[in-house]
Amino acid sequence: MKIVNDEKKRNAFISMHQLDAYLSDALLSSMRLMEVKTGEYLITQNSQATHLYCLVEGKLQIERYEINGEHVVFSFEQAFCVIGDLELFSAKDEMVFSTVQALVPSYLLALPLSIVRQKALQDANFLTFICQQLSKKLYQSSLKHSQSPYSSEFKLRRYLFFKTQQEGLSFQLEKRDSLAAMLGISTRQLNRALAHLVSIKAITLKSKSITVLDCECLSHIDNVSG
Repeated sequence: MKIVNDEKKRNAFISMHQLDAYLSDALLSSMRLMEVKTGEYLITQNSQATHLYCLVEGKLQIERYEINGEHVVFSFEQAFCVIGDLELFSAKDEMVFSTVQALVPSYLLALPLSIVRQKALQDANFLTFICQQLSKKLYQSSLKHSQSPYSSEFKLRRYLFFKTQQEGLSFQLEKRDSLAAMLGISTRQLNRALAHLVSIKAITLKSKSITVLDCECLSHIDNVSG
């Protein structure tokens, strides 16, 4: 992870994501543009939280290892999203809750938490911005947990349908073990569900590249065993 000293690029990201509508000049001037390479870690669980991060380009995996050794993947995040908003209001000594890893080369705007606490916690625009980000995460988490009793294929179909809404009909699939962990199924169940969707011509799959052929199939709410 490194600081990118490119003011023009930094300002372009601020304008692209309309951050000047929510963040004061004092906060914007304190932001630093960071680059994280593929496979590199932005933060690790149980480390000290030092910054609020805005993902402005790229893709991140949010994960955690539980005490029993279980690997939990919470989500795959794309621009725009905020990392560190949960820790900002946490009472647990500002410890990072999750590990965040870059899945592709990514750019983030980093804002020191010390600056946030000095200049932003009484700022209505900033608090509105943070509440919107937390609300989005709560909604996504609720969707995930609402699917817990359902079959592996149902979860996969819902996930792929959601991806088409974000990225179109063709996109890259995440690593299968990570995706299986996020969906709460085994890698074998994931592979079986993918193979079935290919066999019924709902999707085509080549390596990690997926093309959706039948969105209606993916959007069906009927639960399939498996």
